Amino acid sequence: MSLLSTYSTLDRLGPVVSTAEAAAALRRTTSSASRLLRGLEGAGSAHHVRAGLWVIGPNQPDPFTIAGELTRPHPAYVSFLSALNHHGMIDQIPREISVASLGRAQVIRTSLGTFSVHHLPPGLFGAWQETERGSVATPEKALFDLAYVSAVHSGRPRKVPELELPADFDRKAIDWWIERIESGRLATMTRLGIDQMLARATR
Repeated sequence: MSLLSTYSTLDRLGPVVSTAEAAAALRRTTSSASRLLRGLEGAGSAHHVRAGLWVIGPNQPDPFTIAGELTRPHPAYVSFLSALNHHGMIDQIPREISVASLGRAQVIRTSLGTFSVHHLPPGLFGAWQETERGSVATPEKALFDLAYVSAVHSGRPRKVPELELPADFDRKAIDWWIERIESGRLATMTRLGIDQMLARATR
């Protein structure tokens, strides 16, 4: 099978495909599909992200676009400091890409960067925007997620760089999520974390 026909077939699946998905589409064994994918990578038409996962295409992919693929079958979106930087609310570029997911908490290392996955319960999962970079939390939800996970894991508010809030920032959107927290203690700690972060914020 030529690289051109391989690329044409996989490009219709993309941009992100697993080796198993490629094997099914190409009607090859997994090992044969893996060799074809590495051939595409050698030709500059694919990028190996991690074991069993590839991005099809000549361009270096934006790491944000693969976040949801790394936690399959559980959904995920970019949030926390990564989303705050995306929205221009902080200047600091996080070393890791922070992701909220219904799946388990874990650290995933890929060729595109390191992803820190944080678990959220179903009742607190949501409020992302579909962007050209993939699913990214709204400014309000990114702050909420950061404060909530900090309360869960450390029991105290998270220190963050000075925030620059968007003109349409809506504090009530955060309060709506806080009211959905089942634990009164966690709700209190999350609210305290939000208050401390917003106390240093500018518009």
